[in-house]
Amino acid sequence: MKKNMSRRFRATAMSLVMAVSCIPAMTAVSAGAVNVASPVINTVNNKKADAEIEDLGKSVGVGDKYIGYMADLAKSGLKTVNITFTPDFTGNFSCGFGIGVKDSPYWLEYDAEKGFIDSKGGTVDVTATQVACKEGEPVTVGFDLSKLDLKYDPKTDKYPGKFEFRNYYAGEKDGSITIDKVVANEPVVTPEKPDVTDPDKPVTPDKPVDNVPNNNKHTNGNNWSFKDNGDGTATISSTVARQVEFEEPIVLTQGYDEDTYASSEDGYKEGDPINSHKFKYSDFGLTDMDGVTIESLTAIIETEEGADTFMYGGGLNVKKGSPADTEFAKGEAGIEGKEGAGYWYNDCGEDQVQEFIDAGVKFEITPSAGATMTGAGTYIKAYWEVPAEVQPYTNTKVDDEISFQYWYGTKAEQSEDATEPELLESVNLTGAVLTYTKTITVPYTGSVSQKVGEMLEHADEKKNALHVKYEDLGIDETMNVYAIRFDVSAKSDVGKLVYNTGTSVTADAKTEQEYWYQEKGDYCVLDAGQKAEIMWIVPTAVSNYVDPAGEVYFGYYYGEADAISIDNVEVYYDVQTTTTTSTTTTTTTTTTTTQTTTTETTTTTETTTTATTTTQPTTLGVTLWGDANVDKEVTLADAVLIMQSLANPDIFELTEQGKINADIVDNGTSGITTADALAIQCIGISLVKQADLPITSDDLNNI
Repeated sequence: MKKNMSRRFRATAMSLVMAVSCIPAMTAVSAGAVNVASPVINTVNNKKADAEIEDLGKSVGVGDKYIGYMADLAKSGLKTVNITFTPDFTGNFSCGFGIGVKDSPYWLEYDAEKGFIDSKGGTVDVTATQVACKEGEPVTVGFDLSKLDLKYDPKTDKYPGKFEFRNYYAGEKDGSITIDKVVANEPVVTPEKPDVTDPDKPVTPDKPVDNVPNNNKHTNGNNWSFKDNGDGTATISSTVARQVEFEEPIVLTQGYDEDTYASSEDGYKEGDPINSHKFKYSDFGLTDMDGVTIESLTAIIETEEGADTFMYGGGLNVKKGSPADTEFAKGEAGIEGKEGAGYWYNDCGEDQVQEFIDAGVKFEITPSAGATMTGAGTYIKAYWEVPAEVQPYTNTKVDDEISFQYWYGTKAEQSEDATEPELLESVNLTGAVLTYTKTITVPYTGSVSQKVGEMLEHADEKKNALHVKYEDLGIDETMNVYAIRFDVSAKSDVGKLVYNTGTSVTADAKTEQEYWYQEKGDYCVLDAGQKAEIMWIVPTAVSNYVDPAGEVYFGYYYGEADAISIDNVEVYYDVQTTTTTSTTTTTTTTTTTTQTTTTETTTTTETTTTATTTTQPTTLGVTLWGDANVDKEVTLADAVLIMQSLANPDIFELTEQGKINADIVDNGTSGITTADALAIQCIGISLVKQADLPITSDDLNNI
């Protein structure tokens, strides 16, 4: 129990972090967000309130929320809600409003420009509502609910049935509001808009985050795809997120970057101040990078002093000399300290980019300018997305790296006599979230689906895991398993669903545990709602070793719902065909008549039995592209065997299965050639991905 509670505590602390691994560092609903549009006025027929909650007296500070319940306001027919509060500050108030609805998506956010919208778990920007406030004077803000299908369940912390009113920003000194009353079914009250010309009613910046693209894939409840290619293969894709936490925070200090130390005589030594940290993909538990595209990194930054302005950037390993290799371009231009540099893409400030261009650097892909947050606070979720144009050139080995860089920050509280912004010299990096997409093409024959209906409880180690035998799922020894889908449901909203997967493997599998493989890092589904479809792509190094006599595992480690149900499990497989040998027995009878005398005739009968063996090979399918020696791995040994078989086929002959696996360039047109060996060598140095096979000779030549 102690271990499970520890996991639950950590998951709770990271729940907000995971929710922003798929959105910019601070969306328009974050503290300081502003759009001066106000709620739409819609006068309802009822002039008298059906119900109201008066003199609540609840204080709501910045970052806090007031939770209300439909059952407290009406039994049915709720059309509007007006919330009256008293501020303890004068100035701009930025607020948000969300409400549970009867059917999917079960939760809507109020957008000051568009009305109620589905924010898709935070992946869609929502414009906050802005209100002008004066200290001590009550303010009312109302919302039109007439087009929403609501539920009136008894009071519960789970939605539908509740609504939230949030304090995002309250004046320059993080003021608070006191909720006075909540009234139902009165005409919607339009609050006074902030006055830009009035110094007592300051307006916060239009956007809390600048220059952060939001074009890549994100995790959500069902972000997977499956395509039967119709040629004996299928393409499977799944976007997931994983997290890492540090027992001791890593201190990032602005002004001390790698270039500073590269140009110094002593260079960087462990313990020296530095503004960046590099994560290996293996830090997040990744052991299989086949078909992986890195989408984003969210750094978790904490500081007791609090930050006002917070600027940052990122970078990651890329193919040397590629259009995305910004450091190689600097080296080619003769920039000091960049001699022989490469294998790296780096964000860069706009002024620095221009300086490099003026110095002769020819960027094929211009570096992005990083991001700037305002009103960042003490707990910062700094989202960095890999530029879409950089993604095709990223390296994907488990020891490859992705970095977070703290460029510049100012303190939230400035001294009254300060003549210029006081800098926030250092911040603490306490964790990070990596989001990536895995896409792979595998041999495919079909799938089998089996209803399960087993309940899992994350708080009970004896009840938090599903173990299903493959034979109960219809999988036998003739099948290779490449992917498994778990259909999950719950009676209440799960929120962030943290889970892991595993499978039995055969004795010859190269895994840490004998006869068993389990992922090192936990997965998660963000905003799973009450239903989720989870696609687990079995790692390439394991898929050919799945033991059909064993079992598949699914562990439920954390979620807002105490229990979930695994309703259905579907296994995607390929049938491995074998050669069939049949023996036919033929009996022949021969009769011979011999006349020895004129009066005596002898007749002899001879029976002969002949056994005929007929071999009828069935059509073999690809077991693993590039696996010429059929050892279930793709290594340099496969390329060597291909070259040997071409030079001396009498001694080094490929098996029929090996020939099928080895034909990876212009498959089915030119047979086994030196190009196949070359392509396998390219796999070994990460120029070609297993997921790209088979490929054309034109693609190989371009590489």
